[in-house]
Amino acid sequence: DVKRERVHVTKRFRSAMLQSWNKFCFTGGILEAEVTLPGSHDVAGLWPALWLLGNLARHTYVGTADNIWPWSLGGEHCAYPPSQAAQKISGCTGVEHFGMAAGQGRGAPEIDIFEVQPGRIKKGREQFREMYVGQPFMSASFQVAPGRTENRPGPGWWPGPGQWYEGIHYGNDTCPNINFYGVYNYFPDAPTEAANYWSDAISGNRQLDASHFESKHRYRLEWGLPPEDGTLTDDLVGRDTGFLHWYLDDELVMAFNGTELWQVHGATVPYEPMYLLLNTAVSTEWGFPLPDQCPLGCPCTHHDCDSPDFNDRCGIPPGFCDMLKEAPEYKINYVRVYQDASDPHQSVGCSTPERPTRKWIEAHKQAYTREGDKEPLQKIAEGGGRCTPPAHHDAPPPSDDAAPPSAPPGPATCGGPARGTCARHHACRCQPGWTGPHCLVPVAPRPADADAEVLEVFGPSRRAAVPFVAVGILCAVVLGVVVPRRRRLDGWSSVPSLEHYRT
Repeated sequence: DVKRERVHVTKRFRSAMLQSWNKFCFTGGILEAEVTLPGSHDVAGLWPALWLLGNLARHTYVGTADNIWPWSLGGEHCAYPPSQAAQKISGCTGVEHFGMAAGQGRGAPEIDIFEVQPGRIKKGREQFREMYVGQPFMSASFQVAPGRTENRPGPGWWPGPGQWYEGIHYGNDTCPNINFYGVYNYFPDAPTEAANYWSDAISGNRQLDASHFESKHRYRLEWGLPPEDGTLTDDLVGRDTGFLHWYLDDELVMAFNGTELWQVHGATVPYEPMYLLLNTAVSTEWGFPLPDQCPLGCPCTHHDCDSPDFNDRCGIPPGFCDMLKEAPEYKINYVRVYQDASDPHQSVGCSTPERPTRKWIEAHKQAYTREGDKEPLQKIAEGGGRCTPPAHHDAPPPSDDAAPPSAPPGPATCGGPARGTCARHHACRCQPGWTGPHCLVPVAPRPADADAEVLEVFGPSRRAAVPFVAVGILCAVVLGVVVPRRRRLDGWSSVPSLEHYRT
């Protein structure tokens, strides 16, 4: 902890995450996902999310994000002088290192397509008393640094004149998230106070209902890039400065242009390669009772569904423990990324010529690696997962991929005969074209990193539509499999433009 003392903490809940850090990243385009949310709309406690993070920060590896998250100040000049101390890779430094351009600020901004909070507290009540959206809701956010340093609005209060960003557009059933405006990033071991900084959360809450937890709905982000060098000028307005638009079932949730960011401290819409994260978290800071909401006599400090002690259970949201017994499922039918093949700035890859990350990660490998691992990412296992062998090993395999009702295709059967077989020693052996511990993943080429050295080997970066597929994702198991597919989905039609949002 901060006192350098060893502390033992028992965690009572375990949740799942799927992320594509340093494997699949993209810069600009459209991301769409068809999702059924986990749990029940009126039972608080789960925190399902779909979001993007700049590749320079590896989520859960805390040291990789210090003074990197969520900076998006990329102009090739010292646009914000305080960033020289607060931003680890600052544009105020005129030195080219790790393959990065001299004078170009770098960071790991965050775009939350959604963070969902179920529950029973309605609009106009308790912590939502000043808001016209209550639980359940999705929060769409852009988290960015540098943030506003002075005259900030207080949590729970609407911003006064000049306190917040102008020109943000909200759709129906959506309101500004006045309960969270961002955080002050404080580093007690920093050599100077100037290393600490504010980051802002430009966020809107959209009202949900039971249908979002019972059937599939489409969530979409449209990400338009700013100028390549990140430099904005007064003659650039509206969508020419980049933009971020969020949609739910083709209805606008929130939208803004890069002009609104730049006018505060020079921040920009991201130009960083960003990777995908899908997870269901459990946190006392999300949906659990606030200190003034704890039941009478309840300390709200321990949370254990398996304990008979009142003090261990009283601070848990009503119905949460019973819901977990039913194994709530976070179901993702698909995640797809579309890009404009005629736009040379939209790209696929975690290390691009405009924003390389490969040499930085290699030079700071220890921060991106768990203790005992030699490399940040392990090789994909080809078979070897535990399975249940059939009763007769010498019998010829079936002619199709169908499995008997008693043994459906899945991990226990190595995906079925067309994908893998279970050897006598209870380990999967994959058929050609399939990989993974249980042979559930089709072999596919990884999008090449497109920084200068890799270009000599792999050629130009792929600038295309790269769909993801993740099906049947469970809350307490690995969420699914993401597989690059064809360049563009046939028959896709563009969404209506937002011309009236130009400023």
